Amino acid sequence: MHDHSLRDQIVAEVHARPFHKLSGPLALCHQAILYEGVAEEAVNRSVRQLASLKGLPLPQNSEGFFFTRNDRWALRFEPHGEFYSLTLYALATTEPPAFTDEEREQLPGAYLCGVEVICQPDVGTDPEPLLEQHFNDHQVSGSSVMGAAGQVFTDFRERSDSRMSRVLVLQQPKMIDYRCGRLLQRICEIDTYRHMALLGLPLSNEVMPEVTALDQALAETVASIAEARREPAELIHQLMQQAARVEDLSARSANRLAASEAYFALMYSRIEELREERLEGIQTIEQFMDRRLDPARRTCKATGERIERLSKRIARSTDLVRSQVDLSIEGQNKDLLEGLNKRARRQIRMQAKLESFTVIVVTYYAFDLIDRTLRNILGDTELERQLSLGLSLLVPLLAVGLFWYLRRLLKGYDDE
Repeated sequence: MHDHSLRDQIVAEVHARPFHKLSGPLALCHQAILYEGVAEEAVNRSVRQLASLKGLPLPQNSEGFFFTRNDRWALRFEPHGEFYSLTLYALATTEPPAFTDEEREQLPGAYLCGVEVICQPDVGTDPEPLLEQHFNDHQVSGSSVMGAAGQVFTDFRERSDSRMSRVLVLQQPKMIDYRCGRLLQRICEIDTYRHMALLGLPLSNEVMPEVTALDQALAETVASIAEARREPAELIHQLMQQAARVEDLSARSANRLAASEAYFALMYSRIEELREERLEGIQTIEQFMDRRLDPARRTCKATGERIERLSKRIARSTDLVRSQVDLSIEGQNKDLLEGLNKRARRQIRMQAKLESFTVIVVTYYAFDLIDRTLRNILGDTELERQLSLGLSLLVPLLAVGLFWYLRRLLKGYDDE
C-alpha cells in the first residue's frame, strides 16, 4: 500500500487558512486585489518582498497562503480564484495601518476594495462618542456579536483619505484571542465578498436591455409561427439568429453571474456566523445587507434566469417550426400516395374493361391449341372429328371459365 498522490494536499486543506490569536487593542487594513491576468507566481513573489520590507519573517512556503508577524506588525496573504487579499495588522495600537505608495506600486493587480478595522477593549462607557469620532454623523449599523462577546459598528462608507470603509470592534473581556481573530477575519471577508458579489450588477444592467429586446423579438416570432405568416425556412433562420445572440449573452454573463451568486451566499454565511443580536436604535449588519444588497442580488439572479429561459423558449419554438415542417411533409407525402393510388385504380379499371377482349383472345388460343393437339395426335380420323365437334360445343364453357378465373384474380386489386 502507498499514499495517494493528493493525500497531503487534502489533509492540509482543512488547516490551510487558520484563524489567529489576536486581541485588542489593534488595527488592521484589509485589501482585496483582482489578478486581472497577473500570474500567481508574480503575486507570490511581490507579497513576500513586501513582508521583507516590513521586517517580517519570511514564510517557509514559497507560494500560497501565509501569516507572519513580529512584535509590531502582522501580515496575512490569502490567494483566491480571481483575487487575492492582503491584511496588514498594527499590533498594540488603534491607529489603522496603511501601505505606502511604494508598497502599493509593488503589488500587482487591480485594487477592488478595502476595510479598516479598529479593535479595542470595551471599557463599559457609552459608545456614542466613539461612533461620532469614527463615523461622524453618518448612519451606523451595528450589533452585539458572538454571544455578546463584542460589539461591531460600521457605516459601510468609503473614507476619502484611505479609500476604505471602517469598522469599529469593541471587545468584551470574555472574548478570547481565537474568537477575536475569527471575528476580525469574518468582518474582512464580509467586506470582500460584498464587493466581489456586486461585480455582477453592472454586467446585469448592461445585458438586461438586450435580454428584453430578444424576449420581444422571440414573442413576435412565436406569433408568426402560430399564425403561419412566414415560411418555415425563414422562421428557422430567424430562430437560429436569436439563439446565437442568446448564447453570446450567456457566454458573456453566465460565469460572472454565477460567481456573484456564490459570493452573495458566502457573504450571508459569514454574517450568520457573527450571531448578531440587535442593539437598541441601530440596524444590524444583516438588516443593512438585506435592504441595500438584496435588490442587486435579485437583479443578478433574474438576469441569469431570464437568459436561461430565453434559451429554452427558443428551443421550444424551434421544435414547433420543425413540427410544422414535418406536418407539411407528411401532407405532401399523403397527397403523393393518394395520387399513386388513383393512378393504380385507373389502370385496374382499364384492365377490367379489357377483360372481355382478354377472354376472347385467351379462349381462341386455348381452342386452337387443343384442336391442333388433337389433330396431331389422332390425325384425320372419325374420332378426331367428333372430338373437334365436342370442343367447339364447349367453347362457351371455356370462355365462361376463363372469365371467372380472371375476375377472381383481379378481385383483390379492385377491393384495394
